[in-house]
Amino acid sequence: MGTNRDESQNSGSENQHSGEAERRAAEKFISDLLARGEAVFEGQEPTPRTTHVIKREDDGRLTVRRLRFR
Repeated sequence: MGTNRDESQNSGSENQHSGEAERRAAEKFISDLLARGEAVFEGQEPTPRTTHVIKREDDGRLTVRRLRFR
């Protein structure tokens, strides 16, 4: 029984680390798109190089939508 309790406590911790890793990966992806000039924020005029549009949600999260392929 003690093993199950330990596993459930560890999985909660793993979920936090996994969520943090996902958030950092998403931020890096968006940062890289912006650095390469392949993304614009919603409401900005897309350029010929723009492949993605970034939108800030009401809760502050950034979401990425593919606009087109290059």
